[in-house]
Amino acid sequence: MKFKYTILLFAWVISSSLSHASDFDSLSELIQKGKETEAIAKINRYIQKYPNDPKVKFIYGATLDHFGRTQEAKKVFLHLNRKYPNNPTIKNNLGVLYAKLGEYSAAYTFFGSALRLKPNYQEAKNNQWLVQQKIN
Repeated sequence: MKFKYTILLFAWVISSSLSHASDFDSLSELIQKGKETEAIAKINRYIQKYPNDPKVKFIYGATLDHFGRTQEAKKVFLHLNRKYPNNPTIKNNLGVLYAKLGEYSAAYTFFGSALRLKPNYQEAKNNQWLVQQKIN
């Protein structure tokens, strides 16, 4: 069973949101090569420079999860959810993280929240259906 993140390709995320930052020229490559320490260090430097940039925090959470640090990623996305409560993308990704952790009831709730904000959100619909299969 594979849940879907809203943003799947780190290279696309990085190039579309952070291409102006020279610090991130090689972030995608670091992630793809599995260089966790270096990738996280680059993201942390960017967070220090631009502490209010939600895109970099989104990338930080996704990167943590990519490297198997799902609990930490969940904390990042919970923080983003508190700061941006009307963002269905954040809610969908929180649902995915909860589902990965086996917390299906919470995942179902987050997918439902994403769908209330964006009723035609296909990934959230698919993810909610997958969680429903696990719950039943």
